Amino acid sequence: MSQRSHVLVLAALLALSGAAGAQQSINVGLQAGGTMSWVTFAIQRYGLDKQLGFTLNATTYASKDATRVALRSGAAQVVVDDFIEVTLLRQKGFPVSAVYPFSLLAGGIVVPEDSPIRTVADLRGASLGATSLTDKTLLILRAYTRATAGFDVQDASKVVSVSSPLMEQFMNRGEIQAGIPFWHHTARMVAGGKFRQLISSADLLKGLGLPQNVPLLYVIARTDTDPATLGLFLKAVKLAEERMKADDAYWPAMLGANLYVLPDRAQLPALRAQWAAGLPKRWGAADLNATLLLTRKMIAVAGPDVVGLTRLDTRAFNTTFQP
Repeated sequence: MSQRSHVLVLAALLALSGAAGAQQSINVGLQAGGTMSWVTFAIQRYGLDKQLGFTLNATTYASKDATRVALRSGAAQVVVDDFIEVTLLRQKGFPVSAVYPFSLLAGGIVVPEDSPIRTVADLRGASLGATSLTDKTLLILRAYTRATAGFDVQDASKVVSVSSPLMEQFMNRGEIQAGIPFWHHTARMVAGGKFRQLISSADLLKGLGLPQNVPLLYVIARTDTDPATLGLFLKAVKLAEERMKADDAYWPAMLGANLYVLPDRAQLPALRAQWAAGLPKRWGAADLNATLLLTRKMIAVAGPDVVGLTRLDTRAFNTTFQP
C-alpha cells in the first residue's frame, strides 16, 4: 500500500472514531427545580456515565417552556415532560417520542390538620388551590367527584390558581381551604405536622377504576438521538435511582448542591420516601394503556379544550427501551 493510501486509511479511521465519539454524548435539558436534576447529579456523582461509556451534558433551563423550546430546537435531545405534551409536540410535527416513564402520578389533596374537611365530598363549596386549571390531579379530582359525590369540583367549589410553594402560606392565612401541591411539597407539608393528605392521587385513580401506577412524567427524546447512547442514558438513570434509594449520603449532598431547598432537614425522610414511591417499576403496553385510559377520563370530564387534545396519540410512545 502506498504512503498516500496509508494516510487516507488513517484519516478515515480517525473520522469514524470521531463520529463514534460524538454519538456517545447526550444533551439533557433540565427544568430548574425538577427532579431529573437529582438523577443527573447522581449519575455524575457515581460516575455512571463514565462506567457506561457516554458523556452526559446537562443544561438547566429556567422554566418548563424554556426546556420545551430547547427540545424543539435540538439544543436538548432529552427532557422530562408529561404525557399530554409529547402528543402535542408530535401533532405539531416535532420528531420526539416518550421513551420511558420517569415518575408516577403522585401527591394528592392537602388540607390543614385541623380542617373540618374529612372527605372529598366536603370540598363542595370550599376554596381549592391548584397550580393550573389543567393540573392533572385537579382533572382527576373533577372526574372523581362527579363519579362518587355527584358534583364537579370545578363548578361546585372555588378553584384558584396558586403556585405550589405558596399553597402552605395561603392555607395558613385561610385564603384557600385545600390545595393540590406538587408531590414534593405535599411530602414536606404533611411531614411538618400542620397538614394532612385528604386523599392521594393513587386513591383517586382507584376510585375511578383505573390502575394506581399511572405514569405522569416521561423521558422524552428526539427521534434523531442515537438509540445506543439513549439506551445507555436510560440505563444510567435506572442505576442512579437504585443508588439514590440506598445511599444516605447522597441526599445531603444533593441539597448541598442547591438542587432543592428543604426548609427543615427533618422532612428529608418523607421527601425520600415519596420520591421512591413515585418511581415506575416497569414499562410496557399495560402502562401505556393506563395512560390512555386516564387521558380519556380527563377529556370526558373536562373537555378537549381544557386537556389540550382530543385523544392521546399512542404512536408518540416508544416501549422498546428497557434499561
